[in-house]
Amino acid sequence: MILMRTRLFIILIALTLTGHPAGAQEAGKIVEQYVKAAGGGKALARIQTLTIEGTFAGDDGKSGTYTLDTKLPNRYYSELLVGEENLIEAYNGKSAWHQNAAGELGTLVGPEGMQLEAAAQYCNSRLLNLKKNKITLALVGHAQVRGRDALQLEVTTASSMKRQVFFDVQTHLIAKEAATVGGVEQEILYDDYRTVDGVKLPHKIELHRASDKYNIEVSRAAINGTVGERVFDFAIK
Repeated sequence: MILMRTRLFIILIALTLTGHPAGAQEAGKIVEQYVKAAGGGKALARIQTLTIEGTFAGDDGKSGTYTLDTKLPNRYYSELLVGEENLIEAYNGKSAWHQNAAGELGTLVGPEGMQLEAAAQYCNSRLLNLKKNKITLALVGHAQVRGRDALQLEVTTASSMKRQVFFDVQTHLIAKEAATVGGVEQEILYDDYRTVDGVKLPHKIELHRASDKYNIEVSRAAINGTVGERVFDFAIK
């Protein structure tokens, strides 16, 4: 533990003394460690589609289901079904759309649309081929996630949208993410990683969405299952 904290201190001193290039170099090493811990570049690069499904009980006692679908190159669909409320945020490769708690459907443009496009790009990148995907990294510094040491990076996508990503110092896996998605502040904590088709995926997700919190128990995690394009298309009632 002492050696680990010493290494963290050296990283931060190097960033302070030598400026951004050293920080960028160290950020790259952190991501390299993550890729290796998550299953390796080849295993991550094989992911064409990813489906995460689970159930949760909210702080208000309401139960529901959670679904996340991603598909290369830039498809994204997130759904929270709570009683009769169906909260959806999606990007179909061309446009972003959502459904709010009142059941109202709408296309998202401007910053909100760009945030969803960025979420789609980030999730499908698996943090591989950063230069090709026009994703840049910046080391923010040391942080604590649930009492564990973590290193915080700021990830900026091609559309200049930023996401905070926290990597556990011991496991090198992602412990937490924070970003604004579709105009909604979101914070996601990950735990209970298990191997699925050679890739480490979380099976416990704590999702903070604005003022609401959802403790999600993952019941299904599938890589390269069938996910049709219609999943991401604007819903028509």
